[in-house]
Amino acid sequence: MTFQADSEPYLPEQIWRALLSTVRPECRQLVSEVADRDAALLATMFYRAMSGHPQAGAFLEHGVVHERLHPSMQRWIRGVYGGKLDEVEAIVAQQRHVGEVHARIHLPIHLVARGARHLKNAFFAQLALACPDDQALLRDAQHHVGHVMDLALELMSEAYQRNTQRSARTDEAYRLFSLGQNMSVERERQRSVLLEWGQEVLFALHRTPAPTVLPPLSKSEFGLWFHHKATAMFEGSAEIEVMAGIMERIDETMLPQLCAPSAKPDGRTMSLLMELQAELENLKFQLNHLFERQLEVENGRDTLTRLLNRRFLPSVLSREIKVASERRTQFAVLLIDVDHFKQVNDEHGHEVGDLVLQQAAVLILDSVRNGDFVFRYGGEEMLVMLVEIDQPVALRIAETLRQRFEQAEFMVGQGRTLKVTISVGVAMYDGHPDYQYLINRGDQAMYQAKQTGRNRVCVAP
Repeated sequence: MTFQADSEPYLPEQIWRALLSTVRPECRQLVSEVADRDAALLATMFYRAMSGHPQAGAFLEHGVVHERLHPSMQRWIRGVYGGKLDEVEAIVAQQRHVGEVHARIHLPIHLVARGARHLKNAFFAQLALACPDDQALLRDAQHHVGHVMDLALELMSEAYQRNTQRSARTDEAYRLFSLGQNMSVERERQRSVLLEWGQEVLFALHRTPAPTVLPPLSKSEFGLWFHHKATAMFEGSAEIEVMAGIMERIDETMLPQLCAPSAKPDGRTMSLLMELQAELENLKFQLNHLFERQLEVENGRDTLTRLLNRRFLPSVLSREIKVASERRTQFAVLLIDVDHFKQVNDEHGHEVGDLVLQQAAVLILDSVRNGDFVFRYGGEEMLVMLVEIDQPVALRIAETLRQRFEQAEFMVGQGRTLKVTISVGVAMYDGHPDYQYLINRGDQAMYQAKQTGRNRVCVAP
């Protein structure tokens, strides 16, 4: 038995139906039975082959990924090799969805191909064990397994390429948008927080007793801005690499020397302080040069709230996952929904609703740090990404936000005010490489907050 695709226009559902229709029933039955019986073994072989590649660690090391992907792979094997003619549309849609997920987490196609090759060989071996006496049936079954795998990979790759291209366009748009911020204001803000950090270190050194640890520059307001925003705003600029080197020297060499037990207020200490000041001056110089070299580009904010446009959310979250993996840090996503917002619009009009959203955006922006991100997620929903933060602090910020909304009076014109509350869902990044998984967890937590009475904070498990 051979499967021959025709020369008609590319319609994956028709091709898949033709593939199933040309296979004799006993062959499909054999393949389906082996897929169902040995799905766990085949999934293990697939991930073992992938994990053997050095690039696979970022996608397969985390426990959550193992817990979720292995059962998911078993379901995929049973579904794709046990599917019937009336399930073709769902099977094709599933392959496209898998390709989209792979694109979101930037999983290299060659890793999937590597796993698929080993999976196919393992499937061939299990078929041979299940059908030792009928070589013709075995040959047809192995051909069928190969054809199904090839078509599934073709559909995944098509979706992967389409979504990767879309993501690349969005990433570039976000980079250009980042450049379009008010450069002079942002530059002065960062110069100010850098000065504040230098003064904090100087004051700490003059305290009694002498400090054993000094606040690292990388964890300061300036450091958070640099690692989470400047690297996107000025990606590819030579100054970024120079500034990263300066910050590393300050944190890893100078600060430990300044607070070492042997350090005393003598000539050596003064020399170290002068070196630190010189490095800070160099950092300011690089910062100025960085801003002066950039052109302003206007776009990318929500027109009503002036928050970040949600189209940049994939770019920001993907970069943050990469940063968190490289720096071994955590971050959190807050999904915020204004309670009973439809009632506000219905009773007071959409103009009042717009005023509430504008003031809500300002309140949120005033409650987070310089390095954090705030998006208009849709309608009355907003999304906050808190960088380099653990769960207790994220929950404290979320609860503070809830209290501020509860206590605030929203001005709606003609001297009138409204009271508004919010429901907040908190999700901590747990190592899963797919940003959509994190958003979904935050959304589920927010839904739980709404379902259990609103005006509360719920955290995703």
